[in-house]
Amino acid sequence: MKAAYTSVLLALLGTSMATAQDGNSVIRFGNALKQRHYAVAPTHQPITHSAQRDVIWSDDLSNPSTWIIGTAPDRDPDTWVIGTDGPTGTFSSTYGTLESTTAANGFALFDSDLACSGNQEPTLQTATPIDLSGYPGAVLEFEQLFSRFRGDCFVDVSSDGTNWTEFEVNAEVDVNTSTDNPDLRRVNLSSFGGESTVWIRFRYFSTEDEHGNGAGCDYAWMIDDVAVVTLPDNDIIVNLGYVSQTGDGEEYGRVPLSQWVPTLNVGVELTNFGSQTQTNITVDIACENADGLEIFQTQQTATDMNVTDTLVTDGEVTMEDPAVGIYTTTFTVNSDQIALDASPENNSRVRTFQVTTDIYSLDNIGAHPSGQQELEQVGTLSFENNSENVKLMNFYVIHNTMQVTGLEIGLGSLSEPGASIVISLLDTADVFATPSVVNQAIAESDPHVLTQAEITAGKVTIEFLGPVTLTPNAYYAVASLFADGDNDVFVQDDLTVPQPNAASMVWIPFDPGANQNLYGGNGTAWAVRLTSNPTIGISEADELDGVTMFPNPTNGMLRISTATNVKHTVEVLSMIGGLVRTVSFNGSGGIDVTDLAEGVYTVRVSDGTRTTQQKVSVTR
Repeated sequence: MKAAYTSVLLALLGTSMATAQDGNSVIRFGNALKQRHYAVAPTHQPITHSAQRDVIWSDDLSNPSTWIIGTAPDRDPDTWVIGTDGPTGTFSSTYGTLESTTAANGFALFDSDLACSGNQEPTLQTATPIDLSGYPGAVLEFEQLFSRFRGDCFVDVSSDGTNWTEFEVNAEVDVNTSTDNPDLRRVNLSSFGGESTVWIRFRYFSTEDEHGNGAGCDYAWMIDDVAVVTLPDNDIIVNLGYVSQTGDGEEYGRVPLSQWVPTLNVGVELTNFGSQTQTNITVDIACENADGLEIFQTQQTATDMNVTDTLVTDGEVTMEDPAVGIYTTTFTVNSDQIALDASPENNSRVRTFQVTTDIYSLDNIGAHPSGQQELEQVGTLSFENNSENVKLMNFYVIHNTMQVTGLEIGLGSLSEPGASIVISLLDTADVFATPSVVNQAIAESDPHVLTQAEITAGKVTIEFLGPVTLTPNAYYAVASLFADGDNDVFVQDDLTVPQPNAASMVWIPFDPGANQNLYGGNGTAWAVRLTSNPTIGISEADELDGVTMFPNPTNGMLRISTATNVKHTVEVLSMIGGLVRTVSFNGSGGIDVTDLAEGVYTVRVSDGTRTTQQKVSVTR
């Protein structure tokens, strides 16, 4: 592994974390590629409201005359429409239509992708002011669906219709991802409490000066069921909880025993959305196995939180010698005021992860807590004019030497027989080079042509030419996708858990506009998994019996004895899976390894229908 890995990757990871905290649009959009959206069995949860919520004002977008539609000065004329039709842009149409509570009677839509003009700042403003004179605290609520490429969303508020205060919303939505559908968004309007005239304005903003090449051609933003409600006294929210095996933000869904490290990084993000200060805040973090047995428990403390404060608690726990199985971690917040909380359902979050014998995966598809899993599928139809050699890449930290036999790929339901996948492993320093080097694989497979049975099963395991030994460092596992005419291949994409910038990346061969080719930063996890099954590809029925190899270790001729007098082919594979020597003979024979470097090799013997392999040490 080249030494350049550490500093380059940490720089990227640091950029990702800073972006999540400060919403810097230039960094956020600097490494992105527009793609079509293919959801996997999307689930739509009805909106629920706090029992302490009193409605001050509301509008269900059924009457367009209650809104003023416009654009900011010196911007393109693209703007909002109010109706019942969803987006129709080439890309935006694939992200769906808002499924709000009253979508059937109308909602507001800005279809940035359809207009694609490059200099967009449309506005949607209440036609008449809202009276908050009797309310010291108030909250704006609205249902929405937003999908991001290169653009920002704002709610502007004014007490005179001229001077506006902006509140950014959807800052946490990563490139090429969406909010829930519908998503209930809330903005604290307490700074306008007591005002007799308050105007609300929704504003989308995307310009090339601010967001770079490709701006003003986003996906879409849809809004409905807008209301101003009373601010609850107490409402502390656990926005998210995390369990990271690396401390750099990656949350691996499946970790094999060989790669388990006993120290885990855990914590939560909290927001005080009530009008009262929250005091004596603690966060209880508890992990249980599938039998309900507690594995670890810790408590973190937080400073007192004033209204609108957001903070992160962070710490480490120890989990030694885990058994294979699924683990569930629950994060629960408490405070002096918790018994009076307006939304108890938001006082906790749950994460799951698995310990396995041989699968290492960034995704956790199929094992997320009930109702939380959110999937898409990405493939040879996702990126314009890129149906061949689309590379989906996952970042894996190897803590202890690991023998990798292949990759398991979670297939999208839109995959078709005849399309193919080639798997490989890449050096992180090559990936982060300028330009990226993706054709110098540490190991690579032959093309694997998909069958209907594999697509129906939803996954396929593809093996390398021989086992690959990875020493401690970090690598990219790569699935290169190839369409066969109109037959495409898709890989599942796990959106459930936010991941760091460089955890999953995509490389496309055809990129004439930006000439960048390597893209990342959408914060998701491809279903591209390392496997370390020593029997992969060799079933019991296909095992060649009666083969012995001696001497082992050897420094010269390796003798191979077989039980049958037929032609045998012998292949010697290096630690990283490369073929370094081959020979054929009838019955028994040998192979000279005198000139091979000292180390451990895999020797594979086949009679044409059955195969066996053994580890052989070459010494000097």
